[in-house]
Amino acid sequence: MDKKVPRRPEEVEADNYIYGFQMPGNGTKQCIEEYGDGEKVKVYEELSLRLNYSGPLYCADLLSGLIQDRSKALVLDVGAATGWLGEELHKRGFRKIVAHDGAQAMLDICREKNVYSSFICSIVDEGYKFPEKTDTYDAVTISGAVCENHLPPSCQIELIRITKPGVGFNSHYIKVYFPRFIIHAYRTTVLNLDYGRAWENEAKRLVSEMKWTLYGRLMAPGYSKIVEGYVDIYKVNQR
Repeated sequence: MDKKVPRRPEEVEADNYIYGFQMPGNGTKQCIEEYGDGEKVKVYEELSLRLNYSGPLYCADLLSGLIQDRSKALVLDVGAATGWLGEELHKRGFRKIVAHDGAQAMLDICREKNVYSSFICSIVDEGYKFPEKTDTYDAVTISGAVCENHLPPSCQIELIRITKPGVGFNSHYIKVYFPRFIIHAYRTTVLNLDYGRAWENEAKRLVSEMKWTLYGRLMAPGYSKIVEGYVDIYKVNQR
């Protein structure tokens, strides 16, 4: 839901610019073309700063509380944009962070941040297969890319596939379990759209098939100066 506070015209203007990339009907190809413009990407980052966009902070804080050996954990940042989430993960001790985005202009800025270990430029569309092998990552993070024209609902099974399943074993008669997580932050208003309902339906289907488990959904107050957010945490199940 929208925040019940006065909105400054410049903040509304900034949010309208950013939301313009998510307008239904534009399609993935047009969105990537827009993000491929280096000047527009700079404006995108500047306006996101103006709005105090905090999705990356929520994702990084939650993941750092779930993973103990952060320096060794391999994390995929899907829809990395200009690298804010990577920066926040790096501040919290993560050192093996892979940036994924469909626009090379975004990844060029990510590279300048000096926090990512590698980069993947590929467009996620219907029927897309991530180039990584099954069971590659210890965690996947997404901030702001669960929206129209960015990640299709059908990609969720791929996120599960490339994430290592939770593992358990006995050590000196003590059962030890290491869960693996997929975390994504997004506007609460996404769930009011056909896209959001389709994402939710697919997520629930995968829960029913025991591919993953909803570990928690948290409110993200102050997701930006304009809207609130949610953060969903999914635990990938043993296969």
